[in-house]
Amino acid sequence: MSPIPPQSLRPGTVVTVQMKGLFKLAHHFALVSDRKGPDGMPMVIANSGDTRGPGMRSWSAFVQGREYRAFYPSALPPETVLTNAYAMFGTRYDLLHWNCEHFANACHGRPAQSHQLRGGLVLAAAIGGLMLVAARA
Repeated sequence: MSPIPPQSLRPGTVVTVQMKGLFKLAHHFALVSDRKGPDGMPMVIANSGDTRGPGMRSWSAFVQGREYRAFYPSALPPETVLTNAYAMFGTRYDLLHWNCEHFANACHGRPAQSHQLRGGLVLAAAIGGLMLVAARA
């Protein structure tokens, strides 16, 4: 369990949960918003294919009972991070170029990149290369 209760996370904090299904090695990223849901839990801003871009989600819909990690990756004040996030509403989700990790990094003024996507592509290329070598042997 995470040491910080969700109600104590400051706005702009990045929250990650392990994805379900085939992508269990990947994590889904969201930002804690400045709004509370009807259950008193913080709402999060997540960029996903489900919402076709950045959008508000309830804490429980995002976490879905999974353990989460929380961190604040920049020195930007929460107001700036959230201003950046809300300004990106209306952009379209794209797994390779504008996924949840790209979004979280961009909101914090960091390069819009996905380290886990890059790692996955390198792993896929290595496996493909090994399969090609094995097929030729």
